[in-house]
Amino acid sequence: MLAHGSSAWCLNPTFKMKRKLSSLQRPFLLHISGAYRTTPTAALQTTLGIPPLHMQLQIEARFTSIYRLRIPLPPIITDTQPHDLEMKATGWSTYPSEHLKPNQISFEYGEAYIARKDIINFFTDDSKTEHGVAAAFCVLTTDIWAYQWSAKLNDNNTVFQAELTALHEAVIYASHLPNHNTSKIHVENRASIMASSNSKSTNETARKIFKSKNKSLLG
Repeated sequence: MLAHGSSAWCLNPTFKMKRKLSSLQRPFLLHISGAYRTTPTAALQTTLGIPPLHMQLQIEARFTSIYRLRIPLPPIITDTQPHDLEMKATGWSTYPSEHLKPNQISFEYGEAYIARKDIINFFTDDSKTEHGVAAAFCVLTTDIWAYQWSAKLNDNNTVFQAELTALHEAVIYASHLPNHNTSKIHVENRASIMASSNSKSTNETARKIFKSKNKSLLG
């Protein structure tokens, strides 16, 4: 109940509000720890590993405002804005009857496909280092480097998001190839294949991949 409406009053709490919330939290900390009543509140929070109440409510308030209400906040409060966060999708990405064909996904190592000259091979890559987050893919046709794509993502993005981004771009590129060409997209992470082959995935990028996967083999 205490967190109700926190997005309206606890985005940037004042010193007076912090003291009031600390006094509300203190009896519970004493009861949990069994410490002396003279023990400082900060010491109780540190010992129990429980953050100050105003910080917990502040995080909840900012999360609610940015992620759920999609309300941008001033830079003095946070650098994260609604467009930086990926929304969860719901429902089916396509009609239930439109499902993956048995030969469209494989968890086996794709070395056999690389040697075949009748298949265009895609290789995706992703990375997250101190220099940032990046996604890329390249296209090989009969041992010739035919095309490459790369992009730098937001520093807040995860490796999984980078992998899905590279896979999505590869599927888009493959969908524009002539109909007689068969494509094989090689990825490093099985989780990205599982997500993009699930028509009810909550990841928006994975759902886009599922919709446009008709001409590609994933593995």
